[in-house]
Amino acid sequence: MGGASDLTVADLAALGVRRISLGSGLARSAWGGFIRAAERIASAGRFDGLSGAVPVARLNRFFRDDLRRRSS
Repeated sequence: MGGASDLTVADLAALGVRRISLGSGLARSAWGGFIRAAERIASAGRFDGLSGAVPVARLNRFFRDDLRRRSS
């Protein structure tokens, strides 16, 4: 799943898919947001491209919870 799709995980499972690979899809999605925000700052001097930024506390919680899941 390297790009946007209307298929869900459940749809793929119903088709017999047992493993879903994203390749660089998540990283390219993140870089897309980065580039859009940077271009908005460079072209218009505006910071509204940062409106979807994840709060640091949520990032910390995400990685902490992931570490706990993998450790148990």
